[in-house]
Amino acid sequence: MTPPMTTRSVAGRAGALLRMRQQDEQAHSREGEPPAAGDDDGFTLAEVVVSIALFTVVSFAVMLALVTLVKLTGVTQNRVAASNLARQEVERLRGQNSTASQLDAAALTVALKGTNFTVTPIMSPAATATCAPGASRKVTVKVSWQDSSTRTVRYDTVLSC
Repeated sequence: MTPPMTTRSVAGRAGALLRMRQQDEQAHSREGEPPAAGDDDGFTLAEVVVSIALFTVVSFAVMLALVTLVKLTGVTQNRVAASNLARQEVERLRGQNSTASQLDAAALTVALKGTNFTVTPIMSPAATATCAPGASRKVTVKVSWQDSSTRTVRYDTVLSC
């Protein structure tokens, strides 16, 4: 049979429990282990909602950066293709160039990977004029294409006659 509990015995037992817990925490801290978790066993709903919101914001920022990168990559690919077409046109005109011949300066359209490029050579003196020996002809090749706006690449050179 247990004696009836008085206020003094309840306080004594609570104090004993508190001392035992402090001794347990000191023992764990001496061993290098963290103290008992107590009531912090998980995440609260507010912490979960905030972490999901932060993850969503970061995800959208990364997605926007990737979309912009893909768009810029397409623009760069078209710019490189246009530069190559301009260079090829200049090489073709170099092959035709001589003192007695007239150059073919007609504009042409080339389709590459679903994009239409317009290649336009401009010459001074004109392509239909003969070029005197020792003279030179200024050649500008413009390549334009349409994506989100009209874009142009220009290639300038001088051909000797």
